[in-house]
Amino acid sequence: MPTATVTVGCLVAWWISTELIGSPQPVLAPTGVLLSVTATAYSTLIQAVQQTIAVLVGLAAAIGFVQVFGTSAATMAVLVAVALVVSRTVGIPWQNTQAPITALLVFTLGREYGMARLLDIVIGALVGATLILVIPPRHVGRAAKDMADLADDLADLCSDLAEGVKQSWTAHQAQKWLARARRMSVRLRSAHESAERATESLRFTLRRARTRQRLRRIMQAALCLEHACLQLRGVTRALADLAAGVRGLPGQHETGSFPQVFADLLNAVGKAYACFEQLLVAPGSGGDLLRLRAAVAEGEHLERAARRQMAEIDSRSPLWTLYGALLEDCVQLRHEVDPDDGPHRDAIPPRAREQAARFTSRRRH
Repeated sequence: MPTATVTVGCLVAWWISTELIGSPQPVLAPTGVLLSVTATAYSTLIQAVQQTIAVLVGLAAAIGFVQVFGTSAATMAVLVAVALVVSRTVGIPWQNTQAPITALLVFTLGREYGMARLLDIVIGALVGATLILVIPPRHVGRAAKDMADLADDLADLCSDLAEGVKQSWTAHQAQKWLARARRMSVRLRSAHESAERATESLRFTLRRARTRQRLRRIMQAALCLEHACLQLRGVTRALADLAAGVRGLPGQHETGSFPQVFADLLNAVGKAYACFEQLLVAPGSGGDLLRLRAAVAEGEHLERAARRQMAEIDSRSPLWTLYGALLEDCVQLRHEVDPDDGPHRDAIPPRAREQAARFTSRRRH
């Protein structure tokens, strides 16, 4: 949410509380706005209800306890405990401590403060929810950027692997590659969470039709990158096993004679995902799509060359099995990002396809 918009929302909530409600110090009205705009449109409505229920629980508990037991340290402790228990009972998340906070403030300042607090929170939550509903959400753009960053990391690792296997590598170096591939799983979870927030943000957003199509492309990109991360972990695992000499493999001394075609293939895959990353950054261009197609075609050519080299290796050798698994992972990596024949073609923006078609037509003419 833009800073200016949030600031205006806080001012509106303050004005409503002071001018229309008559609250003397409505600091909780802009606080309600700030709490609301950090969520999506759907969760804002839920959050507004939770905030109101929490304040009501704290208000009722404080007034009742003060009238029955008076004000003392023991009353305060029991009051906080009861407010927390009642909050959990009615389904308020444990992170929401509005009920005990309200109870303590009413306990100290009197019941009139509790009523003012209730009105301020309601006003702030309503203003924040209105801002989210009227202004297009930024969650979709955030999700697209997270996907693009993940694709960029994947492309960088492929390029580093391509450079690293051109010469002899150690088991320690291979373990570093494997660790980087594993860390991508953490980035992948974060990217998935961004995509889920983007999906949620469209549920009650008034202008969701404009972003729904883009969100579908982002979800396809998420599936593509999820599969690619798994395949790249397979590649790094194979390289680590070869250097470590496990399962009858020759060990580090064999890395010096690693087939050059695999380095070239990994480099082509890295270029493909770098182009895919550019296409995820709105709106994408036809030039990026043409470069992606060229990288995919290069990968197909190198895969055929790798198969010819593998035909010369004894099929009973552990290297034959290792190279076969490595080649299969690279083939799948290339296939996932194939914009024309791959399983995630819908991740490519239509505008990029249109531009690429025009570029191709001009070249032919």
